[in-house]
Amino acid sequence: MKPKGEIAMIVKSFVLKQQSVGKIARLIDDKTVAVVRPQRKIEALFREAIRKTLQEKKQADDQLALIQAYFLEMSEDDTYQKSVQSTVESIATYLREGMYVQTQPYAVEDYVMAKCARLCAQAVNAHVGAAFIDGTEIMLCRTDARGQQHFDWQSSRREIKARCESAPWPVIISGGYGRLDTGYIVRVGKDGAHLMATLIAEVLRADAVEFHIEDHGVNGISAMTYDEAAHYCASAKAPFSSSAIWPAKNAGIPILVKDIADDSFAGTLISTGSAHKTAVLSDKDLALVTVYGTGLLGRVGMSGSIFSCLAQADVNVRFIAQTSSEYSISFAVKEEDQAKAEEAIRGLFKDNPLLPLDDVIVANQAVGIVTIFGSKMRNTPGTSAAVYDKLGAAGINIIASAQGGEELSISVVVAASDVDKAAQLLR
Repeated sequence: MKPKGEIAMIVKSFVLKQQSVGKIARLIDDKTVAVVRPQRKIEALFREAIRKTLQEKKQADDQLALIQAYFLEMSEDDTYQKSVQSTVESIATYLREGMYVQTQPYAVEDYVMAKCARLCAQAVNAHVGAAFIDGTEIMLCRTDARGQQHFDWQSSRREIKARCESAPWPVIISGGYGRLDTGYIVRVGKDGAHLMATLIAEVLRADAVEFHIEDHGVNGISAMTYDEAAHYCASAKAPFSSSAIWPAKNAGIPILVKDIADDSFAGTLISTGSAHKTAVLSDKDLALVTVYGTGLLGRVGMSGSIFSCLAQADVNVRFIAQTSSEYSISFAVKEEDQAKAEEAIRGLFKDNPLLPLDDVIVANQAVGIVTIFGSKMRNTPGTSAAVYDKLGAAGINIIASAQGGEELSISVVVAASDVDKAAQLLR
Protein backbone atom coordinates (compact mmCIF):
# COMPACT_ATOMS: atom_id res chain seq x y z
CA MET A 1 0.00 0.00 0.00
CA LYS A 2 1.52 3.28 -1.09
CA PRO A 3 1.58 6.06 1.50
CA LYS A 4 -1.25 8.56 1.34
CA GLY A 5 -0.28 11.51 -0.80
CA GLU A 6 1.58 9.50 -3.46
CA ILE A 7 -1.61 8.30 -5.09
CA ALA A 8 -5.24 9.48 -5.19
CA MET A 9 -6.89 6.34 -3.89
CA ILE A 10 -10.71 6.05 -4.15
CA VAL A 11 -13.10 3.48 -2.74
CA LYS A 12 -16.10 2.97 -5.03
CA SER A 13 -19.35 1.18 -4.27
CA PHE A 14 -21.39 -0.14 -7.20
CA VAL A 15 -24.87 -1.56 -7.71
CA LEU A 16 -24.48 -4.08 -10.51
CA LYS A 17 -26.95 -4.35 -13.36
CA GLN A 18 -26.34 -6.76 -16.21
CA GLN A 19 -26.17 -3.92 -18.74
CA SER A 20 -23.81 -1.83 -16.60
CA VAL A 21 -21.05 -4.38 -15.99
CA GLY A 22 -18.86 -2.93 -18.76
CA LYS A 23 -19.30 0.63 -17.53
CA ILE A 24 -18.45 -0.38 -13.96
CA ALA A 25 -15.33 -2.16 -15.17
CA ARG A 26 -14.19 1.02 -16.96
CA LEU A 27 -14.56 3.00 -13.72
CA ILE A 28 -12.11 0.73 -11.91
CA ASP A 29 -8.44 1.54 -12.32
CA ASP A 30 -5.26 0.80 -10.38
CA LYS A 31 -6.18 3.47 -7.82
CA THR A 32 -9.50 1.84 -6.91
CA VAL A 33 -10.92 -0.47 -4.29
CA ALA A 34 -14.39 -1.45 -5.53
CA VAL A 35 -17.28 -2.87 -3.50
CA VAL A 36 -19.99 -4.52 -5.62
CA ARG A 37 -23.54 -5.47 -4.70
CA PRO A 38 -26.51 -6.72 -6.81
CA GLN A 39 -29.41 -4.69 -8.16
CA ARG A 40 -32.84 -5.22 -6.61
CA LYS A 41 -34.12 -7.17 -9.64
CA ILE A 42 -31.63 -10.02 -9.29
CA GLU A 43 -31.96 -9.96 -5.49
CA ALA A 44 -35.70 -10.54 -5.94
CA LEU A 45 -35.01 -13.55 -8.16
CA PHE A 46 -32.74 -15.10 -5.52
CA ARG A 47 -35.34 -14.47 -2.82
CA GLU A 48 -38.06 -16.07 -4.94
CA ALA A 49 -35.89 -19.21 -5.25
CA ILE A 50 -35.51 -19.25 -1.46
CA ARG A 51 -39.24 -18.73 -0.89
CA LYS A 52 -40.25 -21.47 -3.29
CA THR A 53 -37.87 -23.94 -1.69
CA LEU A 54 -38.50 -23.21 1.97
CA GLN A 55 -42.21 -22.32 1.90
CA GLU A 56 -43.61 -24.29 -1.02
CA LYS A 57 -41.12 -27.16 -0.58
CA LYS A 58 -40.58 -27.25 -4.34
CA GLN A 59 -37.47 -27.22 -6.49
CA ALA A 60 -36.53 -23.72 -7.67
CA ASP A 61 -35.16 -24.94 -11.00
CA ASP A 62 -36.76 -22.16 -13.07
CA GLN A 63 -35.42 -19.39 -10.84
CA LEU A 64 -31.94 -20.93 -10.67
CA ALA A 65 -31.84 -21.30 -14.46
CA LEU A 66 -32.68 -17.60 -14.84
CA ILE A 67 -30.03 -16.69 -12.27
CA GLN A 68 -27.39 -18.71 -14.10
CA ALA A 69 -28.32 -17.21 -17.47
CA TYR A 70 -28.25 -13.70 -15.99
CA PHE A 71 -24.65 -14.05 -14.84
CA LEU A 72 -23.34 -16.12 -17.76
CA GLU A 73 -24.31 -13.35 -20.18
CA MET A 74 -22.03 -10.85 -18.44
CA SER A 75 -18.76 -12.40 -19.55
CA GLU A 76 -17.54 -15.15 -21.86
CA ASP A 77 -14.42 -15.73 -19.80
CA ASP A 78 -14.10 -19.49 -19.37
CA THR A 79 -12.93 -19.38 -15.75
CA TYR A 80 -15.77 -17.04 -14.84
CA GLN A 81 -18.36 -19.19 -16.62
CA LYS A 82 -17.24 -22.28 -14.74
CA SER A 83 -17.35 -20.37 -11.45
CA VAL A 84 -20.94 -19.24 -12.13
CA GLN A 85 -22.09 -22.76 -12.92
CA SER A 86 -20.37 -24.14 -9.83
CA THR A 87 -21.81 -21.44 -7.55
CA VAL A 88 -25.37 -21.85 -8.84
CA GLU A 89 -25.12 -25.61 -8.39
CA SER A 90 -23.88 -25.16 -4.82
CA ILE A 91 -26.86 -22.87 -4.13
CA ALA A 92 -29.23 -25.45 -5.62
CA THR A 93 -27.75 -28.17 -3.40
CA TYR A 94 -27.96 -25.93 -0.32
CA LEU A 95 -31.61 -25.12 -1.00
CA ARG A 96 -32.53 -28.75 -1.67
CA GLU A 97 -31.03 -29.71 1.67
CA GLY A 98 -32.91 -26.83 3.31
CA MET A 99 -36.22 -28.35 2.22
CA TYR A 100 -35.77 -31.18 4.69
CA VAL A 101 -33.84 -29.52 7.50
CA GLN A 102 -35.45 -27.32 10.14
CA THR A 103 -33.64 -24.00 9.85
CA GLN A 104 -34.30 -20.27 10.17
CA PRO A 105 -35.36 -18.72 6.82
CA TYR A 106 -33.26 -15.59 7.45
CA ALA A 107 -30.13 -17.73 7.89
CA VAL A 108 -30.74 -19.39 4.53
CA GLU A 109 -31.46 -16.06 2.86
CA ASP A 110 -28.30 -14.39 4.17
CA TYR A 111 -26.13 -17.30 3.03
CA VAL A 112 -27.65 -17.39 -0.46
CA MET A 113 -27.72 -13.60 -0.90
CA ALA A 114 -24.03 -13.41 0.04
CA LYS A 115 -23.44 -15.84 -2.85
CA CYS A 116 -25.40 -13.43 -5.06
CA ALA A 117 -23.14 -10.54 -4.04
CA ARG A 118 -20.07 -12.70 -4.68
CA LEU A 119 -21.29 -13.55 -8.19
CA CYS A 120 -21.79 -9.83 -8.91
CA ALA A 121 -18.27 -8.97 -7.80
CA GLN A 122 -16.84 -11.84 -9.86
CA ALA A 123 -18.79 -10.66 -12.93
CA VAL A 124 -17.08 -7.28 -12.71
CA ASN A 125 -13.74 -8.90 -12.00
CA ALA A 126 -14.05 -11.01 -15.15
CA HIS A 127 -13.67 -7.71 -17.06
CA VAL A 128 -10.99 -6.20 -14.79
CA GLY A 129 -8.76 -9.03 -13.62
CA ALA A 130 -8.21 -7.52 -10.17
CA ALA A 131 -7.49 -8.98 -6.76
CA PHE A 132 -10.74 -10.40 -5.33
CA ILE A 133 -11.85 -10.48 -1.67
CA ASP A 134 -15.04 -12.08 -0.38
CA GLY A 135 -16.67 -9.38 1.78
CA THR A 136 -17.80 -11.94 4.37
CA GLU A 137 -14.15 -12.44 5.25
CA ILE A 138 -13.55 -8.83 6.30
CA MET A 139 -16.94 -7.70 7.67
CA LEU A 140 -17.05 -9.40 11.06
CA CYS A 141 -19.97 -9.59 13.47
CA ARG A 142 -20.44 -11.10 16.91
CA THR A 143 -23.19 -12.48 19.10
CA ASP A 144 -23.58 -11.12 22.63
CA ALA A 145 -24.66 -12.99 25.76
CA ARG A 146 -28.33 -12.38 24.95
CA GLY A 147 -27.98 -13.82 21.47
CA GLN A 148 -28.18 -10.44 19.70
CA GLN A 149 -25.98 -9.78 16.70
CA HIS A 150 -23.66 -6.77 16.50
CA PHE A 151 -21.24 -5.45 13.92
CA ASP A 152 -17.69 -5.75 15.25
CA TRP A 153 -16.06 -2.48 14.22
CA GLN A 154 -12.58 -3.08 15.59
CA SER A 155 -12.19 -6.64 14.35
CA SER A 156 -13.46 -5.59 10.93
CA ARG A 157 -10.97 -2.71 10.79
CA ARG A 158 -8.11 -5.08 11.61
CA GLU A 159 -9.20 -7.58 8.96
CA ILE A 160 -9.66 -4.89 6.32
CA LYS A 161 -6.19 -3.53 7.04
CA ALA A 162 -4.60 -6.98 6.90
CA ARG A 163 -6.34 -8.11 3.69
CA CYS A 164 -6.60 -4.90 1.67
CA GLU A 165 -3.20 -3.39 2.38
CA SER A 166 -1.43 -6.53 1.22
CA ALA A 167 -3.50 -6.93 -1.95
CA PRO A 168 -2.35 -5.37 -5.26
CA TRP A 169 -4.57 -2.66 -6.68
CA PRO A 170 -7.24 -2.67 -7.95
CA VAL A 171 -9.24 -4.73 -5.46
CA ILE A 172 -12.81 -5.93 -5.98
CA ILE A 173 -14.90 -6.95 -2.95
CA SER A 174 -18.37 -8.49 -2.68
CA GLY A 175 -20.52 -6.22 -0.53
CA GLY A 176 -23.37 -6.28 1.94
CA TYR A 177 -22.71 -9.40 4.00
CA GLY A 178 -20.44 -10.38 6.88
CA ARG A 179 -19.66 -13.34 9.07
CA LEU A 180 -20.57 -14.03 12.69
CA ASP A 181 -18.06 -15.39 15.17
CA THR A 182 -20.08 -18.63 14.96
CA GLY A 183 -19.33 -18.85 11.23
CA TYR A 184 -22.83 -17.98 10.00
CA ILE A 185 -23.23 -15.46 7.19
CA VAL A 186 -25.30 -12.37 8.06
CA ARG A 187 -26.53 -9.27 6.29
CA VAL A 188 -24.78 -6.08 7.47
CA GLY A 189 -27.63 -3.64 7.95
CA LYS A 190 -29.42 -1.83 5.13
CA ASP A 191 -27.24 -1.75 2.01
CA GLY A 192 -24.17 -2.82 3.97
CA ALA A 193 -22.05 -2.47 0.83
CA HIS A 194 -21.97 1.29 1.33
CA LEU A 195 -20.92 0.91 4.97
CA MET A 196 -18.20 -1.45 3.82
CA ALA A 197 -16.97 1.13 1.31
CA THR A 198 -16.70 3.97 3.83
CA LEU A 199 -15.13 1.74 6.47
CA ILE A 200 -12.51 0.54 3.99
CA ALA A 201 -11.87 4.17 3.02
CA GLU A 202 -11.38 5.09 6.68
CA VAL A 203 -8.97 2.22 7.32
CA LEU A 204 -6.94 2.75 4.13
CA ARG A 205 -7.01 6.55 4.43
CA ALA A 206 -8.59 6.95 1.01
CA ASP A 207 -8.91 10.35 -0.65
CA ALA A 208 -12.58 9.90 -1.54
CA VAL A 209 -15.55 7.53 -1.64
CA GLU A 210 -17.99 7.16 -4.52
CA PHE A 211 -21.42 5.55 -4.31
CA HIS A 212 -22.71 4.58 -7.78
CA ILE A 213 -26.38 3.84 -7.16
CA GLU A 214 -29.72 3.41 -8.95
CA ASP A 215 -30.95 6.90 -7.98
CA HIS A 216 -30.29 10.50 -9.02
CA GLY A 217 -27.73 11.10 -6.29
CA VAL A 218 -29.33 12.05 -2.97
CA ASN A 219 -32.66 13.47 -4.12
CA GLY A 220 -30.91 15.42 -6.88
CA ILE A 221 -29.17 17.69 -4.34
CA SER A 222 -25.71 18.85 -5.43
CA ALA A 223 -24.04 19.20 -2.02
CA MET A 224 -24.80 18.34 1.61
CA THR A 225 -22.96 18.23 4.91
CA TYR A 226 -22.48 14.86 6.64
CA ASP A 227 -25.16 15.71 9.21
CA GLU A 228 -27.66 16.75 6.57
CA ALA A 229 -27.06 13.53 4.65
CA ALA A 230 -27.48 11.49 7.84
CA HIS A 231 -30.87 13.09 8.46
CA TYR A 232 -31.97 12.50 4.90
CA CYS A 233 -30.80 8.88 4.94
CA ALA A 234 -32.90 8.16 8.02
CA SER A 235 -35.91 8.41 5.68
CA ALA A 236 -37.53 5.26 4.33
CA LYS A 237 -36.89 6.61 0.80
CA ALA A 238 -33.16 7.04 1.33
CA PRO A 239 -30.81 5.39 -1.21
CA PHE A 240 -28.56 4.10 1.60
CA SER A 241 -28.41 3.98 5.38
CA SER A 242 -27.13 6.77 7.63
CA SER A 243 -24.67 4.32 9.18
CA ALA A 244 -22.69 4.31 5.93
CA ILE A 245 -21.82 7.98 6.41
CA TRP A 246 -20.13 7.85 9.82
CA PRO A 247 -16.78 6.21 8.94
CA ALA A 248 -16.27 8.79 6.20
CA LYS A 249 -17.28 11.63 8.50
CA ASN A 250 -14.91 10.40 11.23
CA ALA A 251 -12.02 10.43 8.76
CA GLY A 252 -13.10 13.60 6.91
CA ILE A 253 -13.38 11.73 3.60
CA PRO A 254 -15.84 13.21 1.06
CA ILE A 255 -18.54 10.98 -0.44
CA LEU A 256 -19.78 11.51 -4.00
CA VAL A 257 -23.14 9.86 -4.76
CA LYS A 258 -23.70 9.31 -8.49
CA ASP A 259 -26.37 7.74 -10.69
CA ILE A 260 -24.89 4.65 -12.35
CA ALA A 261 -27.26 5.04 -15.31
CA ASP A 262 -27.21 8.84 -15.81
CA ASP A 263 -23.99 10.80 -16.33
CA SER A 264 -25.80 14.13 -16.82
CA PHE A 265 -25.93 14.74 -13.04
CA ALA A 266 -22.55 15.42 -11.45
CA GLY A 267 -23.70 13.76 -8.22
CA THR A 268 -24.28 14.71 -4.59
CA LEU A 269 -21.14 15.68 -2.71
CA ILE A 270 -21.32 14.86 1.01
CA SER A 271 -18.57 16.60 2.97
CA THR A 272 -17.74 19.22 5.57
CA GLY A 273 -18.54 21.93 3.01
CA SER A 274 -21.20 24.59 3.19
CA ALA A 275 -24.71 23.69 4.26
CA HIS A 276 -27.40 23.03 1.69
CA LYS A 277 -30.59 25.07 1.77
CA THR A 278 -33.31 23.37 3.78
CA ALA A 279 -34.81 20.32 2.11
CA VAL A 280 -38.08 18.49 2.63
CA LEU A 281 -38.82 14.76 2.88
CA SER A 282 -42.10 12.95 3.25
CA ASP A 283 -43.10 9.43 4.31
CA LYS A 284 -46.55 8.01 3.68
CA ASP A 285 -48.51 4.86 4.55
CA LEU A 286 -47.93 5.28 8.27
CA ALA A 287 -50.04 4.85 11.39
CA LEU A 288 -49.65 7.02 14.48
CA VAL A 289 -50.17 4.98 17.63
CA THR A 290 -50.75 6.87 20.88
CA VAL A 291 -50.50 5.21 24.28
CA TYR A 292 -51.89 7.31 27.11
CA GLY A 293 -53.16 6.96 30.66
CA THR A 294 -52.23 7.34 34.29
CA GLY A 295 -50.20 4.15 34.18
CA LEU A 296 -47.44 6.07 32.45
CA LEU A 297 -47.17 8.79 35.08
CA GLY A 298 -43.91 8.69 37.02
CA ARG A 299 -43.18 5.06 36.10
CA VAL A 300 -39.45 4.64 35.54
CA GLY A 301 -38.70 2.48 32.51
CA MET A 302 -42.18 2.69 31.01
CA SER A 303 -40.93 4.14 27.72
CA GLY A 304 -38.18 1.55 27.61
CA SER A 305 -40.69 -1.24 28.15
CA ILE A 306 -42.93 0.03 25.35
CA PHE A 307 -40.19 0.31 22.78
CA SER A 308 -38.55 -2.93 23.86
CA CYS A 309 -41.76 -4.85 23.25
CA LEU A 310 -42.07 -3.19 19.83
CA ALA A 311 -38.52 -4.22 18.98
CA GLN A 312 -39.25 -7.80 20.04
CA ALA A 313 -42.27 -7.72 17.74
CA ASP A 314 -39.99 -6.58 14.89
CA VAL A 315 -41.79 -3.23 14.54
CA ASN A 316 -39.67 -0.31 13.32
CA VAL A 317 -40.58 3.07 14.82
CA ARG A 318 -40.37 6.02 12.40
CA PHE A 319 -41.29 8.86 14.80
CA ILE A 320 -41.60 9.41 18.57
CA ALA A 321 -43.25 12.20 20.56
CA GLN A 322 -43.87 12.34 24.32
CA THR A 323 -45.36 15.11 26.42
CA SER A 324 -43.60 16.40 29.52
CA SER A 325 -46.69 15.45 31.55
CA GLU A 326 -45.68 11.80 30.96
CA TYR A 327 -49.33 11.10 30.19
CA SER A 328 -48.89 9.99 26.58
CA ILE A 329 -46.40 8.58 24.10
CA SER A 330 -47.00 8.69 20.36
CA PHE A 331 -45.06 6.83 17.72
CA ALA A 332 -45.43 6.23 14.00
CA VAL A 333 -45.07 2.84 12.33
CA LYS A 334 -45.83 1.48 8.90
CA GLU A 335 -49.54 0.88 8.39
CA GLU A 336 -48.82 -2.78 7.80
CA ASP A 337 -47.22 -2.98 11.27
CA GLN A 338 -50.03 -1.19 13.12
CA ALA A 339 -51.92 -4.29 14.25
CA LYS A 340 -48.67 -5.94 15.35
CA ALA A 341 -47.69 -2.83 17.33
CA GLU A 342 -51.06 -2.62 19.07
CA GLU A 343 -50.97 -6.30 19.96
CA ALA A 344 -47.49 -5.94 21.44
CA ILE A 345 -48.49 -2.91 23.54
CA ARG A 346 -51.72 -4.51 24.77
CA GLY A 347 -49.74 -7.60 25.74
CA LEU A 348 -47.37 -5.44 27.78
CA PHE A 349 -50.23 -3.83 29.70
CA LYS A 350 -52.16 -7.07 30.14
CA ASP A 351 -49.15 -8.88 31.59
CA ASN A 352 -48.46 -6.10 34.12
CA PRO A 353 -51.06 -6.08 36.92
CA LEU A 354 -49.68 -2.83 38.31
CA LEU A 355 -50.94 -0.79 35.35
CA PRO A 356 -54.41 0.81 35.82
CA LEU A 357 -57.21 -0.33 33.52
CA ASP A 358 -57.91 3.14 32.17
CA ASP A 359 -54.84 3.01 29.96
CA VAL A 360 -55.85 2.71 26.32
CA ILE A 361 -54.35 2.71 22.86
CA VAL A 362 -55.52 5.01 20.09
CA ALA A 363 -54.41 4.40 16.50
CA ASN A 364 -54.72 7.19 13.94
CA GLN A 365 -54.50 5.50 10.59
CA ALA A 366 -53.56 7.01 7.23
CA VAL A 367 -51.01 9.57 8.37
CA GLY A 368 -47.71 10.72 6.95
CA ILE A 369 -44.60 12.52 8.15
CA VAL A 370 -43.18 15.63 6.54
CA THR A 371 -39.65 16.57 7.63
CA ILE A 372 -37.84 19.80 6.87
CA PHE A 373 -34.10 19.60 7.52
CA GLY A 374 -30.85 21.42 6.93
CA SER A 375 -27.84 22.85 8.76
CA LYS A 376 -29.02 26.40 8.11
CA MET A 377 -31.89 25.84 10.56
CA ARG A 378 -29.43 25.76 13.46
CA ASN A 379 -29.48 28.88 15.65
CA THR A 380 -32.08 30.51 13.38
CA PRO A 381 -34.97 31.96 15.43
CA GLY A 382 -38.44 31.61 13.96
CA THR A 383 -37.83 28.46 11.90
CA SER A 384 -40.41 26.40 13.77
CA ALA A 385 -42.90 29.27 13.73
CA ALA A 386 -42.56 29.62 9.97
CA VAL A 387 -43.25 25.91 9.48
CA TYR A 388 -46.34 25.88 11.69
CA ASP A 389 -47.64 29.19 10.31
CA LYS A 390 -47.43 27.99 6.70
CA LEU A 391 -49.25 24.76 7.45
CA GLY A 392 -51.88 26.48 9.60
CA ALA A 393 -52.60 29.11 6.96
CA ALA A 394 -53.17 26.33 4.44
CA GLY A 395 -55.64 24.58 6.73
CA ILE A 396 -53.36 21.60 7.41
CA ASN A 397 -53.78 20.13 10.88
CA ILE A 398 -50.62 19.02 12.67
CA ILE A 399 -51.42 15.84 14.58
CA ALA A 400 -47.99 15.57 16.25
CA SER A 401 -44.55 17.11 15.85
CA ALA A 402 -40.96 16.67 17.01
CA GLN A 403 -37.72 18.58 16.71
CA GLY A 404 -34.24 17.23 17.35
CA GLY A 405 -32.09 19.02 19.91
CA GLU A 406 -29.35 19.38 17.31
CA GLU A 407 -31.68 21.81 15.45
CA LEU A 408 -31.24 20.11 12.11
CA SER A 409 -34.80 18.92 11.48
CA ILE A 410 -38.47 19.39 12.30
CA SER A 411 -40.95 16.56 11.67
CA VAL A 412 -44.71 16.98 11.59
CA VAL A 413 -47.35 14.26 11.41
CA VAL A 414 -50.32 15.15 9.22
CA ALA A 415 -53.22 13.32 7.60
CA ALA A 416 -52.11 11.23 4.62
CA SER A 417 -54.30 13.36 2.36
CA ASP A 418 -52.28 16.45 3.39
CA VAL A 419 -48.76 15.05 2.99
CA ASP A 420 -48.09 16.15 -0.59
CA LYS A 421 -49.63 19.60 -0.02
CA ALA A 422 -47.60 20.11 3.17
CA ALA A 423 -44.37 19.03 1.52
CA GLN A 424 -44.94 21.39 -1.39
CA LEU A 425 -45.65 24.31 0.94
CA LEU A 426 -42.46 23.79 2.91
CA ARG A 427 -40.13 23.43 -0.07
